[in-house]
Amino acid sequence: MSEEIRRAKLQDLGGIARLARETLPVEGQPDENEVTEWLMSKGVWVAIQDDALVGVAAWQAENLLAVTDVLHVAPAERWSRAGSQLLEKIEGEAQTLMCEANVVLLPGSAPEATRVLLEQEGYEPKAREELHRIWREVLSEYAGESDVMVKKLRDRMVMVPL
Repeated sequence: MSEEIRRAKLQDLGGIARLARETLPVEGQPDENEVTEWLMSKGVWVAIQDDALVGVAAWQAENLLAVTDVLHVAPAERWSRAGSQLLEKIEGEAQTLMCEANVVLLPGSAPEATRVLLEQEGYEPKAREELHRIWREVLSEYAGESDVMVKKLRDRMVMVPL
């Protein structure tokens, strides 16, 4: 089986939209304009297995916090491999940027397999009130109700300029 994790390209637009349609309820499905916005404003990675786009993750960093607000893999049996690889790629980039943590925002409709994978990868469910004030401020920019899963990438928070 051939596998690849790479940056998304404009040519992936249709495949990303298809994947989102397969994994989200109708009311949460992005249109191609929204997917284009992801490509222009976030770091977007795709998982390719046997020449098929099976996963997508989009993230951005602000105030030393990485926020992954798009994470889809289909079919479900690809979650453990493709999902882990996408998270590993984002975490590596976030560490390069000295991010303290990666926060994954999950819609309430996210499959249980997603939550299980995140916990296996070291993510913990957190209430927003439990998070540091700066992290809550960053997350306030993300609309909608979502569950918060956090993985610390640094042992201690950065309290002085880098």
